[in-house]
Amino acid sequence: MFIPLPESVEVVLNSDNKNSNYALLFNKWLKIEGTFESPKELKDGKIKEFIRLKDEYGKRESQLKTSATAQKARTNNILCQLQQNSLSVAIVTCKVSDALVCGIGDEHPLENSLRLDHCTGLPYIPSSSIKGVANFAAESDESTDEITREKVFGTQDQIGKVQFWDGFPVEVPALKIDIMNNHFPDYYSGKSSAPSDDMNPNPVPFIVVDSDSEFYFPIVAPDQGMLQQATQFLEKALEEWGVGAKTSVGYGMFYDFEEKAIIPPPSKPKALSPRDKAFENLKKTVNPENFGKLLLELKEKDEEWLKNSGLFAIPNLNAGFAEKVIENKTVPSNIRKALAQQFVDEKINLKEAIRRAEKKNDRKELNRYEKLKGIVDGID
Repeated sequence: MFIPLPESVEVVLNSDNKNSNYALLFNKWLKIEGTFESPKELKDGKIKEFIRLKDEYGKRESQLKTSATAQKARTNNILCQLQQNSLSVAIVTCKVSDALVCGIGDEHPLENSLRLDHCTGLPYIPSSSIKGVANFAAESDESTDEITREKVFGTQDQIGKVQFWDGFPVEVPALKIDIMNNHFPDYYSGKSSAPSDDMNPNPVPFIVVDSDSEFYFPIVAPDQGMLQQATQFLEKALEEWGVGAKTSVGYGMFYDFEEKAIIPPPSKPKALSPRDKAFENLKKTVNPENFGKLLLELKEKDEEWLKNSGLFAIPNLNAGFAEKVIENKTVPSNIRKALAQQFVDEKINLKEAIRRAEKKNDRKELNRYEKLKGIVDGID
């Protein structure tokens, strides 16, 4: 048996077997008999191929789990946005009672298919099927008001006001092999006029979602009343009528219904501006170099921020830092003036500076004061 792919593609598939998209593998990358030029029908080999496809699904559990988590988060985030825009939203969760198979009649090389999401590779239930069976449940309920049903589902002339979204699994659901067993193939194919026990059974394999797999169904409505009505229709449909193929023998039935809260996604921490980053760095390491870097990030509009920042309350920020204000004339004039004023008011003792100049002939602090006053008075 071989996969009908060019050799270069098959090499990549075999080397990265756990990361290839399962929907693509299930629908296109099948092993067949014969050669690339002369393929043959699998016949009895179909069961083996279905088993292989099921095993390939298990190999991708980690990848599928990541996809399921991302899909769930994306759906939740969209519903949060809709809720913030005054729409009513809900997520109904429930579990598969026996088995579930959607899309069994889709075209497939093995004849019996399974509906898989093209992007995630996960089994899912199309929104059209969900809305259809919910509508059927509403029509079958004699207590349902016709006007309400038309508002929810729409008519030929009017779009329904409620949205039923695709149903996705909460976690990676288990798959299993099932069979349809035709006990009288000759009779049904017209080769015999009557069924008899000497005819060989013809088991037809297919893959289904196993029991107890949990799915979630998002619903969006214009108001809470219509949302509750739609939710009731959906739950009744899934519990009593089922969805997908073979519902007459119990497939596609659900139980253990629950409405999940829409949880707002965690807000991302706001990125610090260059000014705030420089300020945080200065608080961590108080030195003239970091103070100078902060000066370079201050803009003319930062005067009010400067007053409320608590800059001069930082321990170890002393009068020596004022040299950076005196030297750097590229700082906006209003910021430079405000800084000079704060150094004069809070960090320099004028009386002590004069005393040191007179008695010790040390004019360093007094010169610094005079230069800062020149900035404040606008004569620098």
